[in-house]
Amino acid sequence: MQRDERQPVADDRRLRQIIAENADGIIVVDGEGYVRFLNPAAEHLLARSADALLGELFGFPLIAGERAEIDILHPQGDHHVAEMRVVATEWDGVPAHLISLRDITEHRRAQEALRHAEAFNWAILNSLTVHIAVLDEHGTIIAVNDAWRAFARANGDPELRFTGVGVNYFAVCDRAMGTDAREADAVVAGMRAVLRGELPFYELEYPCHAPDEERWFVLRVVPLQGAQQGLVIAHTNVTEQRRTARAAAEAAELRQRLAAMERELRDVDRLSQPASGQVIPGTMLPLRRRSPEFFREAVRLYAALIDDALTRRAHEEPPSSSRLRELGERLGSEAAGPRDVVELHLAAIRAASTGAPVSRQQACLEEGRLLVLELMGHLAAYYRGRTLARAVPEPQA
Repeated sequence: MQRDERQPVADDRRLRQIIAENADGIIVVDGEGYVRFLNPAAEHLLARSADALLGELFGFPLIAGERAEIDILHPQGDHHVAEMRVVATEWDGVPAHLISLRDITEHRRAQEALRHAEAFNWAILNSLTVHIAVLDEHGTIIAVNDAWRAFARANGDPELRFTGVGVNYFAVCDRAMGTDAREADAVVAGMRAVLRGELPFYELEYPCHAPDEERWFVLRVVPLQGAQQGLVIAHTNVTEQRRTARAAAEAAELRQRLAAMERELRDVDRLSQPASGQVIPGTMLPLRRRSPEFFREAVRLYAALIDDALTRRAHEEPPSSSRLRELGERLGSEAAGPRDVVELHLAAIRAASTGAPVSRQQACLEEGRLLVLELMGHLAAYYRGRTLARAVPEPQA
């Protein structure tokens, strides 16, 4: 059988045609680093014509089997990135390197945009005071924000051994003991329900008191949005909101009780009004203006009573009412009214708590609310007793 001498030439032409039509840039460089061939895709990627490149040094070090990314700067100033692969070959019968260049500029731009977006998102999360962690579908923490780390370090986990990335949050809750165990079981059940899609979210308000203050938090669990299954959990400090709500409720209750006592005082005082036309308490000038020295003395006595109440509270001793009753009777002898008692209360609270720690200020407010109601009661009892005394007829001679 006669061998066809034209076959290698035809094969070489087909190979060159395939390379020329390849979407990737193909460049052949001889052993000395000079460009011997490049296809149209390489011309486009390098933004230079074959005439300008053939016979020129390639300009990048080449190692067979190497895979690298190279930066390409076009004459117009455009910046591109290409993935370069190098294989050893022969070209026109001599050793050479075949270089494949794939334009990955858009891919790199997308990755960079994603990195910037992720960095921006975490910058936002780290600027929040809410403690945030992200869990995978197994309950393992895969990310936390700065507020989470700071709270953990300040509350007994400086190395984040129990609350950091890689820790299983479900397991931490399962290990809870004592009074926290039941609540922890409910939390894990709620999180798993959200993970399974049975609940759109899970929320729980819980106490987390520090040695020097009461603290309250709200735990909110929502599913992680995206391709990956998981959870986002957030712990929000709601202590101030809870204090505000409690203070508002207590203030409303105090106003109602003071209003009831004020009505009682007016009724009692109206009944006790003598024929001589004595002025009813509350219709004359305030006590602090009628008798400023007595008012200052009453403030001092009332502040001392608040301090005594705090001491008894610390020693778990029962409160003493005798001194408060004496103050109420003295106020009654000065024709004090409910508004005078309120002014006295506020002035004494300021005197007892100014410059004091937050915990003492809170205790002063709590004890003061009890004392002012009791003082109002003693004042009402004083006027009631005076009314009854006047209602009893004097014995006949």
